[in-house]
Amino acid sequence: MKKKIILKRIFHRGMRRILISYKYDAELTSLVRSITGSAYSDTYKSWYVNDNEENLKLIFQIFRGKADIDIVALTQNRVKEVVKPPEFKKEKPLPDHKVEPPPDNPVIIESDDDLFPSDSTIRKVVTRTRFSPVEFRINEHDGRLAIRFTGFYDQDWIEEIKSFGRYSYDKVNMEFLLPWSVMTGDSLSDYFSSREVEVKIIKPAPTDILKKSRREMGDEIRNRALNEKGIAGLELIRQYLDEVRYSTRTNESYLALLELFFKYYNEKDPLDISMDEVSEFVYDFIVTNGYSVSYQNQMISAIKTYYRISGKKKIDLELIERPRRSRALPKVFSKEEVKRILNSTRNTKHKLLLWIIYSCGLRRSEATNIRLNDLDRDRSVLHIREGKGRVDRIVPVSGKVWDKLDEYIDGFHPVNYLFEGQSGGRYSVESVYRVFKDALYKAGIKKDVGVHSLRHSYATHLHETGLDIRYIQELLGHRSSRTTEIYTHVSRRNLIQVRSPIEDMDVK
Repeated sequence: MKKKIILKRIFHRGMRRILISYKYDAELTSLVRSITGSAYSDTYKSWYVNDNEENLKLIFQIFRGKADIDIVALTQNRVKEVVKPPEFKKEKPLPDHKVEPPPDNPVIIESDDDLFPSDSTIRKVVTRTRFSPVEFRINEHDGRLAIRFTGFYDQDWIEEIKSFGRYSYDKVNMEFLLPWSVMTGDSLSDYFSSREVEVKIIKPAPTDILKKSRREMGDEIRNRALNEKGIAGLELIRQYLDEVRYSTRTNESYLALLELFFKYYNEKDPLDISMDEVSEFVYDFIVTNGYSVSYQNQMISAIKTYYRISGKKKIDLELIERPRRSRALPKVFSKEEVKRILNSTRNTKHKLLLWIIYSCGLRRSEATNIRLNDLDRDRSVLHIREGKGRVDRIVPVSGKVWDKLDEYIDGFHPVNYLFEGQSGGRYSVESVYRVFKDALYKAGIKKDVGVHSLRHSYATHLHETGLDIRYIQELLGHRSSRTTEIYTHVSRRNLIQVRSPIEDMDVK
C-alpha cells in the first residue's frame, strides 16, 4: 500500500504554515526534515513548513514517487478553522519598557487569499498579531537611525539590530541608535516586514521657519513670468530629453528644475547667465533653504545638461562644482565567505539565484529580469538586457551554474522569467534580498551589506586573479572605467606584496 501525506494550511506561531500529516514513517520524516525551516508541532502532532510557493513545489518534488499527496485541504472553497492562539514566549522588556500581554481570545476576520479561487470567500479564525509596530526615525543630516519598539516585541529583533555593528541604546527615549545608511534602513525594514510587523518610518520635518522660508521664496520665484529666451531654452531641453530617451521621471524633473532656475533670472537670456550667478542661485535658493545634497545634485545636473547642448556661452561646465559626498569603498566578501553563502541553503531556487548573481556579477534587478531566452547554452553566455542606463551586455556562465540551472528548471518549470514569483511573473527584488539575508544568517556572517556586495566581490575577485580592469568594466556594464577602478582599492592583488615596516624591527 502506497504511503500518503495530507497537506493543510494553518496559521501557527504568528505565520501561515503548511501542515504535513502522515502516519509515522522514518523515510517520510527524513524527507520532511530535508526542507529548510521545517519544524515539528506538538500541538498538531505533525511537521510543518512556511507557507510559500518554493516550499510547496519542494514538497511535490521530494515526495514524488514516495507517497500520494492529498491537497484537498489546500484548495477547498470553504474553510472554517479554529486555530489555537500561538504560544507566547515571554521576553525581557527593554529597560523601563511596559508591554501589554497578548490577547487570549482569537478574533474572527474576513479574508480573501490569493492562494484560493478568486470567487470564494474564505472565513478563518486567526489570532491578533502578537507584535506591536516598530518605529524608524531617520535623520540623514546627522547620519543616525533610531529604532523604537512601541510595545510587544521579540528578543530576536534585538539580536538582528546588534548584527549591524555599531549601535547604542538610549534609555531615556528607549531607542536603539545605529549609523544611518539606505542599506541599513532597507535591510531592517525588510526584516520586520517579512515577519508581518508594521514598520512606521518617521523623517524629521524641516522647522516651521525653514518651511515658511522655502514656501515664500519658492512661490515668489515660480510666480515670475518666463521671458521668450527662457521658454525657448525649456523647449530645447525638452526636445533633447525626448531624443535621447531619458525616462519620463527624469524629463519632468529636469524641466521643473530648469524652469525654476530660468525664472530666478527671469530678466536675462539663460545663455547670458554667468558662473558667479549660477553659484549665487545655488547658495541663495538651495543651501540657504536647507535643501538636500541630492536635490542640489539634481539641479546641477539639469543646469549642466542645458548648457552642454546649448553651447555653454559664459558657462564653463568644468567649474560647476557638486556638493562633496562621501564615497565608501565597496564592501566585499572573501572567497571563503562567498563559499559559505552559496552553500548555505538547500533550496534549489535560492541557491541558483545566489550562484548566478555572484558568478555573473549581476545587480538584483538584472537577476529578476532574466528571461529563459536570455540564456544561450551553445555559447555559454547570459544576455543582460537593458541593465542600468539601458545598457545591454553579455556575460559568461560557469559550467557549474549550467548544471544547477538544469536541476532548477526540472524541479520548478519556470514559464517566462528564470525566477518567477508565487503567482507567476517576475520574482521581486525584495524576495531576492530576503533570500540573501537568510543565506548570510545561515553562513554566520554578520556584516552590514546588501545583495550588491556579491557583485562587488565578483569584480574584486576577478581583479585579484589578474584580469585587466577594462574586461571587468565590460562584464559589469560600467560606462566609465573610473567606476570600475574602485575595485583596485579593495583588491589584495598588490597589497599582499607589501612588506610592513614592522617586519624589519626587533620587537617581541
